[in-house]
Amino acid sequence: MNKKLYNPGRDGIKIKTINISMLVMIFIICACVFVAAFRLKSKVGDIVKGMEGYALSTKAVNDFRDASDFLTTQVRLFLIKLDDSYAQKYFQEYSISKNRENAVNLVEQWHNSDEADLNMKMAFEESQSLAQIELYSIFLAYNALGYPEEAYPMELKNIKILPGDLLLSEEEKLEKAEDLLFNLNYQDSKSRINGYTTTVLEYVLNDHLANQGRDTFIFNRHFLVQIITILAMFFSGFALFIATNILILGPLEYDIKSIRNEKKMHVVGSYEMRLIAKSYNALREKDEIKASVLKHKAEHDPLTGLINREAFNQIKEVLSDTAEPVAYLIIDLDFFKSVNDKYGHPVGDLVLKKIADILSEQFRNTDYVARIGGDEFAVIMTKFGDTPEIVIQRKIETINRMLQNTEDGLPKVSLSVGVAISTMGYNIKLEEQADKALYHVKQGGRCNCSFFTLERA
Repeated sequence: MNKKLYNPGRDGIKIKTINISMLVMIFIICACVFVAAFRLKSKVGDIVKGMEGYALSTKAVNDFRDASDFLTTQVRLFLIKLDDSYAQKYFQEYSISKNRENAVNLVEQWHNSDEADLNMKMAFEESQSLAQIELYSIFLAYNALGYPEEAYPMELKNIKILPGDLLLSEEEKLEKAEDLLFNLNYQDSKSRINGYTTTVLEYVLNDHLANQGRDTFIFNRHFLVQIITILAMFFSGFALFIATNILILGPLEYDIKSIRNEKKMHVVGSYEMRLIAKSYNALREKDEIKASVLKHKAEHDPLTGLINREAFNQIKEVLSDTAEPVAYLIIDLDFFKSVNDKYGHPVGDLVLKKIADILSEQFRNTDYVARIGGDEFAVIMTKFGDTPEIVIQRKIETINRMLQNTEDGLPKVSLSVGVAISTMGYNIKLEEQADKALYHVKQGGRCNCSFFTLERA
């Protein structure tokens, strides 16, 4: 009997052939997956680097702004309070910390010779010009206060007083030093700095978006190639099961738990799952922002932006449970009705805003400034030293001097303030005591502050 030869058309394909074919196919697919993964890794590295450059550049610009504003704040506080510690903080930032210079160098590192680098350097030059004005203001103040020249910081050694300032009295020198920091030229220079830095931020953002769009397109193209190669492996049910669990089922299960627990989704898994997670997280962030805005509106006066009466009452309840000293100030705007009658309510509103801004500037972050009525404000001070009366008296005198300044086009006004102090937290008697002290001020001619004593009870 003759042995029949193997015929695929008749006998079918052997398992060995299938195995060899599958092995070759899997090898080719794995090679394609490896190449695609390597390209994806390279592109992800480019994207990460671009995001790092954007984040660092943006932070550098904001650090530059903060440093510039810090210098302005410290020199102004020095001239207002004549406290040398503020000048020392100024010199620390100007000569040692050098956050502005560091920010400029960082932007140059990521945006060498482009528009962002140019505008950043222009902002620094403008800031340096301001610094010369600020240093001269400090020099004038040191001169007016009688500091010996050997005690001058190194930054002031080469500064010479202008001939026209030699004839000024000590008080006039202080006034000129303060005027240099609050006049229109100074404000215009600050505005130019903000303009330059805003241009830098816009350029950095647009450059980042352009690069991100290009990189995302390439990334998606490589990702599509990888998906196609993975689809070829779906002929194996086990591979399909594993891929499904890794890319879809696992992230989906985790995201369901996140939704039930009202938490953000993790951006993991396949492209679609990542897109769903990002969309959900974006909507959740918008809702949180809306809730925050509504809460702010509920707790703040819409005209001045200060804490309103309801929020102020909640603060008083919290402070009533503490044993720390507090000072309660009732502040009344003198003859505000005549301002409204003479200049109109729009001007009256501007006066109220001006007072709110000055109060916020003069009192600390640990104090609570509120508008509790039409022309009535209140402040609760905490964490003060052994002589709060002196501090408060000086603050009120400074505020009333500032309110006499009509350069902003607003009429002169003044404040009458009644103060009561407790060593054991807030209590309801403080309001009554502060009211009595306020009454004493009004009886004495207004534009002053008075402290509650037993003789005025």
